[in-house]
Parts: sequence; structure tokens; C-alpha cells
Amino acid sequence: MATLPSAPTSTSAPRVDTNFGKFSQGSTVLLTALAFLFNLPVLVLIATIIMAWSAISPSTSPYRLLYRGVVVPLGLLKPRVVEDDPAPHRFAQGIGAVFLLLSSIFLFLTHLSLLGWIFDLIVLVLAGINLTVGFCMGCFVYYHLGRWGILPRVRYEGNFHWRGV
Repeated sequence: MATLPSAPTSTSAPRVDTNFGKFSQGSTVLLTALAFLFNLPVLVLIATIIMAWSAISPSTSPYRLLYRGVVVPLGLLKPRVVEDDPAPHRFAQGIGAVFLLLSSIFLFLTHLSLLGWIFDLIVLVLAGINLTVGFCMGCFVYYHLGRWGILPRVRYEGNFHWRGV
């Protein structure tokens, strides 16, 4: 007797915790804004390390550990898991890390601190836009690079969509 193949379950679709994303974006906005406002390049370097770590090893990133170990247990935020591909978000974090690395290089190793602060402000503004209106420029770029065959296509039906807040 032949068995029918089981229907795909909803757990097979890639998932993202949107509240964790908002927490990460808010933390990045805070670090980059404080760095700029108080002329603290060391905070740019710290944000660089955290964003690069998050892009390379998302499960062990400092933001995730703080979110899971403190924010969620204290009830400050509750996980809000939705169907979404995490790859564009990691790509966006990686691009943010590159911009902050450039910022750190200009701030620490050259006399072009204005250029360093410009790279810091670009990350601040784009993370702030993502935090406040839900538009991720890095995800948008990832989606289009996937459409052109440069990066993998997103792994859920509907391709790029703007979730909003």
C-alpha cells in the first residue's frame, strides 16, 4: 500500500523574529548615535564588531544573547516570529558592518574623521529607517541582487515585501 507524501508544514518555511530585528536595529541606532553625539569612535568599533559577529554567527551574536537572556525573560519584548528569509537580514548586517569598519578605519587610522562620521551616520540613518518604518535597504539590495542572479533568491513565496512596522 503506497503512502501519500505529507503536505509541507508551516515550520519548513524560513522564519525571522521581527522583534529581535527591531531590538538589533534599536541597539545599532543607539550605539552609532551615541558615538557621533559624544565623539566616541570606540563605540563605532564596538558596533562594527557586534554587526560583523551577527552577520557571521547570528546564533551567538551579542544582540541575540542579550535579547534572549535579558529582554525576553524580563518581558520587555515578546518574540514575534514570521515567515521570512533571514539571509537578506544577515546581508544587511554585513553591509552595515562594512560601513562601520570603514568608519572605524577613517576615525582611528587617518585624519579624515569627517568621512568616518559620514559612514557612521549612513548606518545610523538606515538602521533608523528600518526601525521606524520597517524598510530594510540591505534587504532591498539583496532581493534585487538575487533577481539578477548575483546572490541567491529569497527563500519564501512572494519575494521581497515591505513588512512595515
